[in-house]
Amino acid sequence: MKQRFSALDVRATVTALQQRIVGLRLQGLYDVNAKTFLFKFTKPEHKELVLVESGIRLHTTDYTRDKSITPSNFCMKLRKHLKARRLTAVRQIGMDRVVDFEFAVAAGPQAEGTYHIICEFYASGNIILTDHQYTTLALLRVVHVDAETTFAVGRKYSLAESRGVEMVERSALVEYLGRAGPKDNLKRTLASFGVFGPALSEHVIMRAGLNPSLRVATGLDLDPNSPQISALMTAYAEAFEIVTRLGREVAPGYITYVEGEGDADSVYDEFNPWLFEQHKGKPHTSYASFSDAADVFFSNIEAQKLKVKAQQQEVAAEKKLGAIKSEHEGRVAALELAHRKTEEQARRIEINLEFVDQAIMIIRQAVAAGMDWKELEELVRDQQEQGNPVAERILKLNLAANQITLELDNPDDSDDEGDFDGPLAVDVDIFESAFANAQRYYNSRRQAGVKHAKTLAISTQALQSAEQKIKTDLKATKVTVTVSQLRKPFWFEKFSWFVSSDGYLVLAGRDMQQNELLVKRHLRSGDVYVHADMHGAASVIVKNKPAAEAADIPPSTLFQAGVMSVCQSRAWDAKIVTSAWWVEAGQVSKTAPTGEYLSTGSFMIRGKKNFLPPTQLVYGFGFLFKLADDESIARHVRARQQRQAIMEENMRAATGSEPTPAKESMSSEGTGDMDFGAARIKYNLDEIEVAA
Repeated sequence: MKQRFSALDVRATVTALQQRIVGLRLQGLYDVNAKTFLFKFTKPEHKELVLVESGIRLHTTDYTRDKSITPSNFCMKLRKHLKARRLTAVRQIGMDRVVDFEFAVAAGPQAEGTYHIICEFYASGNIILTDHQYTTLALLRVVHVDAETTFAVGRKYSLAESRGVEMVERSALVEYLGRAGPKDNLKRTLASFGVFGPALSEHVIMRAGLNPSLRVATGLDLDPNSPQISALMTAYAEAFEIVTRLGREVAPGYITYVEGEGDADSVYDEFNPWLFEQHKGKPHTSYASFSDAADVFFSNIEAQKLKVKAQQQEVAAEKKLGAIKSEHEGRVAALELAHRKTEEQARRIEINLEFVDQAIMIIRQAVAAGMDWKELEELVRDQQEQGNPVAERILKLNLAANQITLELDNPDDSDDEGDFDGPLAVDVDIFESAFANAQRYYNSRRQAGVKHAKTLAISTQALQSAEQKIKTDLKATKVTVTVSQLRKPFWFEKFSWFVSSDGYLVLAGRDMQQNELLVKRHLRSGDVYVHADMHGAASVIVKNKPAAEAADIPPSTLFQAGVMSVCQSRAWDAKIVTSAWWVEAGQVSKTAPTGEYLSTGSFMIRGKKNFLPPTQLVYGFGFLFKLADDESIARHVRARQQRQAIMEENMRAATGSEPTPAKESMSSEGTGDMDFGAARIKYNLDEIEVAA
């Protein structure tokens, strides 16, 4: 998978940037991460976002990304020198992967006050801020090339070593191929020849009719006049034309991808400013410009990486939570096992009551007789060897604690399968009877039960706290997938607006300047102007369908527009019920009577005003969901008409009236969907703003 720009990619991107952002002002500069920066260039009612990743890529973007809350020192330095400055030039330094953004002053690029941003896209990359003499003011990272060459603040950035684009000479090509090793193939050898790069070099090889894996030393005729060399020279002439054209015209972009098997998604492979010969047989997608193709490629890859990282964080959190749960369950199980074991030990003593008393009596008498403990242990071992049934069940003597460990059987568990099948080791006190030892174990069981309940409650609470902490930490550090495509706002979204219940677009100015702009630019013949005789009332216009008359606008739409105008007036605070009025577009004029003056946002109304019913001071808001593609829009475009038809049918059923004939604009079958173009016309979404 291709992961960074080549010199050819840089050339195509610079050509596109020269047409899109030169002349715009740098309004904002943000760091997405330590190596990626977002430049926001603007002019009135237009903006362009340029994404620069040091050493990797450079392109405009239509996708949103989370930006760092606190800008880095380098970002602050760039803002200090460049914010609000006009970009005057973008150029590639020769055919190197280096781009120069020039912010010149009116006196010229050589005058003081001019700044340059040098972006390098080779090796680890760099971003360098220089003055008009290319003296470094700030840079992303300090680089020491050798003892004499260092990129640092105060050093001058050299442009003298850049490579240019030249036609390939036959002698130079033959000489270069002659230096190839015995195992070098044609593709690897020509990848570093000239300034064309690996992709274009492979294109040259295939255009020459040669195999890219051909061994240069054994399979290629290096005679200057050989057919193979001549074919390569012809192909290099085409490559030179491609490079020249990419530096002169905005080139389309192409993304090649590998189709997934079954339900698997396709995987992006490469992005290029030209459909090279080696890619023509692969599945690919074309875009209007190479910058758009690079934006889609990297944005999708970035979204996939963020998604994988988020999934890894969730898996790690679940694994950590699972370990805590396992530890909790193990602790609870150990407590329950100890509780049951204590009870089983008491039961075993009761079952073997006579034997336990006998063993206690023997050991107690030996101790009372003053027998040495070691001699007693040797005596027990001798008796075990002789087959004494009591000695055989004595596992251990712990006379320092006045205890012996006995192996006690359960005669009744031969058919049962449990945690304590077979003989069980039990510690008994030699100065207590067997019954007293059993009672001691029962008392210990009850105490252990209380302790178990408390431990279980505390452990459960600790588990819940750990779960809550892990979820909180995951929520705080979780990587959210924030690479999403920007939505281009419609022209009317800068005003207050809504779509009426009859499907008409209704607009209102937010202030006096917008009222003036709304009437001058967007009030057309057939539209309706709605206002109210109340201070602060908004100027509202209802956009009519093309070639339709104002009388065709339904009264319900006019009433809703009147509500909008009145609710933005002083009547809202004073709770005054009043009426709005409407006039046709031709009755609205900016020409005042002789001797009078109309302020900004005020208009002269000539002719009769059509008053609407008293307006209810009821206002609301709604959520707008944008459909992703034209196909989805076509499926949902008649949803409003369908709801209206259902309401009308219910009304007719309630009143017993006859159905009204269908409108001429409806489909003859009554079931076909309106196409996307018709929907755009219906809602006036494609109206272009034209200066008055």
